[in-house]
Amino acid sequence: MEWWRDLFTAPLWQDVQLSWEEADDADADASLVADALELLPRSRVLDAPCGTGRIAKRLRARGHDVVGLDATERFLIEAAGAGVPVVLADMRTAPVRTAAFDAAFCLWGSFGYFDDEGNRAQATVVADALRPAGRCLVDTIVADTLLSRFEPHATWEVAGIRVDEERKYDAASKRIETTWTFTRGAERATRLTSVRLYTLDELTGVFGDAGFVSFQARDAELQPFGPSSERLWLVAALAG
Repeated sequence: MEWWRDLFTAPLWQDVQLSWEEADDADADASLVADALELLPRSRVLDAPCGTGRIAKRLRARGHDVVGLDATERFLIEAAGAGVPVVLADMRTAPVRTAAFDAAFCLWGSFGYFDDEGNRAQATVVADALRPAGRCLVDTIVADTLLSRFEPHATWEVAGIRVDEERKYDAASKRIETTWTFTRGAERATRLTSVRLYTLDELTGVFGDAGFVSFQARDAELQPFGPSSERLWLVAALAG
């Protein structure tokens, strides 16, 4: 089931994502990405998936050459309008040149959308796009710290849209299955998502198989990853 196409083309979800420019501190997020990747001046960087380009455009403003890749045309229009060069493509088959980038990043839990074969393909595409010693940042949640405090329900609101999440963890498939309900006045839509939940060891194994040779496990504040960490920021590096 290619649920991501159904979700990311839903008008209410698109309004949610387009509102994140104001909802979060994107400048701080961009600084964290640059620090995690240890970007040198004028680095060439791949943002996949880039969404609306909120991080890519900020890194470009700092002098980096950032290219955004995404499968949702509406978001790429927004990113391109902000001056980000974009590529419309599936993350498993990205049409970018081999060894063209110094670094890459994948934010907001955007790894694990596919089956295990597809996820390995996504990791391999990133590895192939990087130059020797290239670094990749993956921001995600992992079973090591999530399952002990798993919350089956969540409700939040942004841009006048109420978002209700009903989550369950399928231990057999190791996936989090979520029913999302979006409500704005009389408008209402429901979408399903299914995301593979890896352990830290499993995730480093996937990226190790793709060619990465060293790993740093941090949290979203770039502190060492540990039992109390809500998110994992995994930085994987190729051999030099």
